[in-house]
Amino acid sequence: MGYKSDEPEKGSAGFVHIVIVNFIRLVLILTLLFAFFKGRNLILVMAFLGLVMTFIPTLSRIFFRKDLPASLEIITFLFVFGLLLFGSVRGMYAGFWWWDVLLTFGAAIALGFIGLTIFHILDKSGCVKSSPAIVLFFTFCFAFSLGALWELFEFMIDTLFGFGLQLGLVDTMKDLAVNFLGALIVSLSGFLRLRSGKNDFFSLSLFNFLNDNFNFANPRKSEALAPNYIEGIVMEKESERLEFKSTLRRNLHTGDFDKNMEHAVLKTIVAYLNSRGGSLLVGVGDAGEAIGVEEDQFPSKDKLELYFASMLKNQLGNGALPYIRYEVYPYKGKSVLKIDCLPSDKRIFLKWADQEEFYIRHGPSSLRLSGGDLIDYVQHRFG
Repeated sequence: MGYKSDEPEKGSAGFVHIVIVNFIRLVLILTLLFAFFKGRNLILVMAFLGLVMTFIPTLSRIFFRKDLPASLEIITFLFVFGLLLFGSVRGMYAGFWWWDVLLTFGAAIALGFIGLTIFHILDKSGCVKSSPAIVLFFTFCFAFSLGALWELFEFMIDTLFGFGLQLGLVDTMKDLAVNFLGALIVSLSGFLRLRSGKNDFFSLSLFNFLNDNFNFANPRKSEALAPNYIEGIVMEKESERLEFKSTLRRNLHTGDFDKNMEHAVLKTIVAYLNSRGGSLLVGVGDAGEAIGVEEDQFPSKDKLELYFASMLKNQLGNGALPYIRYEVYPYKGKSVLKIDCLPSDKRIFLKWADQEEFYIRHGPSSLRLSGGDLIDYVQHRFG
């Protein structure tokens, strides 16, 4: 299933990561000492919080057995580093009027991408199904609300400790206006890219990380909740982003294994990847009845998953695998294979009978494109 290894990262990349993180920790410790002896309480608090943040990945590995992406760690640490050294220690807030605006705008952009990622997780895991307009609204509200909470935090610590982070009502309103602009830019970007069927790189990277650590993004928290989860999806009926297939490889009418059954599943997956993504339930009839992948006569769940993984690799190629997640769930006494597909950032072809077939979603069905229609679609969708 492609779960990520719990072993610490190795090799030259891991060594560089360790050196960078420990260098940042050393700078933060020196900053703590500087703030303590100079009586700079604000810098002392910020440096302490930054130092604590550097140990979050270690705590995640110890208590949750999950590794955070090295790139995400380093970006976060460098942001704290810049906030401290260039913001407080070197007095850039006072020397450059635009420094506070730049940091506030950068924070709003980052929060917007995080909000976009959260919605991707909810959408692709089946918890919500919404239009790009709802994504725009959610992303904007998430980023702007957290920016407003930060202004409230600054007001509270100014009141309690007299740090002087806020210079009055005008300064606070300026920060809120910058938060508004940053949140609006990211939410509009997410809206336009989702309308075109594309993903933001940052959001896709975080989503793939959470998929690799599937317990973070998996809507199934226990086997007891899984039947209700699938039942709720089936009640939505088939649509552009949801389809049911009775079996994976066995023809129920003839009782034989039939490659046409596999082709029907794979072409739907390819259509999702080349369009806006979607979910496929294998083991569910057209009317929502529970048929179960038991009809495919696999000796075990592991054999089913190995067979399906081999299908994906051989017929779609390794480039499609990062955009696909699948899991077996119980449903009304049967087992159902749920396949979730993200919209791909590159065109995906189905290799079948010595040919390459290209599919997209058109309403509740998968439409094959060729010739000029294929060229036009690829230029519009992936150009």
